Amino acid sequence: MSTYLWQNFLVDTKVKTYIADKIKQIYEDNNLNCIIEIWPWKWAITKKIYNISDNFFVIEKDETMKDHLEWILDKAQIIFTDVLESDIDKELKKRNIDPTSTLIIWNLPYYITSPIFRKFFGNWDQKYFGWFFMIQDEVGQKIQTEQNKKSFLRWLLNYAYHIEYKKTVWAKCFKPAPKVKSCLVQFQEKENKIDIDFQKLFEFLNLYSQFSRKTLWAIDKILQKQNKDTFKIPENLKKKRLEELSWENIKKIINQ
Repeated sequence: MSTYLWQNFLVDTKVKTYIADKIKQIYEDNNLNCIIEIWPWKWAITKKIYNISDNFFVIEKDETMKDHLEWILDKAQIIFTDVLESDIDKELKKRNIDPTSTLIIWNLPYYITSPIFRKFFGNWDQKYFGWFFMIQDEVGQKIQTEQNKKSFLRWLLNYAYHIEYKKTVWAKCFKPAPKVKSCLVQFQEKENKIDIDFQKLFEFLNLYSQFSRKTLWAIDKILQKQNKDTFKIPENLKKKRLEELSWENIKKIINQ
């Protein structure tokens, strides 16, 4: 694992080929116009996909990787910056590229998964076509659209994207091998957004998810004792837990 960025490097040839083929398929099937790879580091995937799109560029934090990347890409295709401080919309605008035709791919260092998700999915003003992530398997299981038990993060990420769990990636596929298994997930923007105000959704989840094991009725009682404003919960939903709700249930709570 890198002592600088805490990364494990993908070395399994079959997995690398699977990722490259999947990215090419997504790009071509949807007539996309741009691919952004974030933190390519040792370019295991970069060299397999850089020629899929005429508009391909990478965002990399570690400038010691400059020589490696310039061996493959033009200097104009490399942006050295901390992605948590970057403005991808601005970079696309400079290149006159439509965000809705852009696919972003990422092998996330797992220790910053939550900050990354909050940066890119915390306000829903981005319009990217989709994302293709390598993340920790436990997180991938929890956030996929088909997950029955719905966590805070699962609600937020599924607000505007359909999330599909694509493939398990075992620890032995990396060097050094991490202590957890990983997975590949695909985010694709929904054609029909949920008719719920995002800020109100965030407020509701932020308030109620800290007591996820309790019923909404029980949570209301706790919040009232804390002198906090609560949402008006319909009678037929009071005995439900947050993880048991549907989008229709959420709408009834928020869109009153």
